[in-house]
Amino acid sequence: MLRPSRLPILLAGIALAAATPALAHPHVWITTRVELDYGPDGALRAIRHAWTFDPTYSAFAVQGLGQSPTGPANPTALAALARDNTDNLAEQGYFTLLKVNGRKQDLGAAADPAMTFADGQLTLRFTLPLKAPVAGTASLEVYDPTYFVAFSLADGEGVATLAGAPSGCRATAHRPKSAPPATAATGMSEAFFEAMTAASSYGVQFANRIVVAC
Repeated sequence: MLRPSRLPILLAGIALAAATPALAHPHVWITTRVELDYGPDGALRAIRHAWTFDPTYSAFAVQGLGQSPTGPANPTALAALARDNTDNLAEQGYFTLLKVNGRKQDLGAAADPAMTFADGQLTLRFTLPLKAPVAGTASLEVYDPTYFVAFSLADGEGVATLAGAPSGCRATAHRPKSAPPATAATGMSEAFFEAMTAASSYGVQFANRIVVAC
C-alpha cells in the first residue's frame, strides 16, 4: 500500500501499489494546464490549475468512489473528492512554486475545487489566490520534490493562458532539458525515494516552468 503521507491526494483504501512494479517511480502522472489571473491594476492575483491524472490512477480513484471507470460520473462524489484533494494538497504547498521578480510568493488556500471524469481520466481544477497581488515577471513551477508524482505540461495550445493580463504580456512554457531516468536503469531502488522528504530537491530537475513577461 502506498503511504498517504507521500501522496496525500491518494484516496484511503486504494491499493494503487498492487498495479505498480516494485521498482517503479513515480507512481502517478499528472498533466497540467494553468491560467494566470490578473486584476484591473495589472497585478497577478491568482493561479487556476487544471490537473489531469493518468488513466491507471483515475481508474482506481473512481472505483474508490464506488463507480465503474466506464460508467457515468457521480457529481456529488467527485465534488467531495475535489475538496479532499485540495485540503490534503495544502500540506505540500499544492506542489506549486511561484516567483514574481525573483521573489517567492505566498499563496492562499485553494478555492473553487472541482473534479471531472471524462475519457477515462480525472481532472482536478482549483484556484490558488496570491496573498498579496503583485506585478512583474512571473515564474511558475509545479513539481513534487520527492518525484512520487510526475508532473508534465499538456501538449498543444492553451497549456498556459492569461486572463486580464496587461497588453504585451506573454506566457512561455519551458520543459525540462532531460527526461526522467528509468528507476531500474539507474539502479535507484524504491528505498531511495522513500527516504526523501518534502525538503528533498530531486524532483526539481524535472520541473516544468511557465514564465510570464510583460
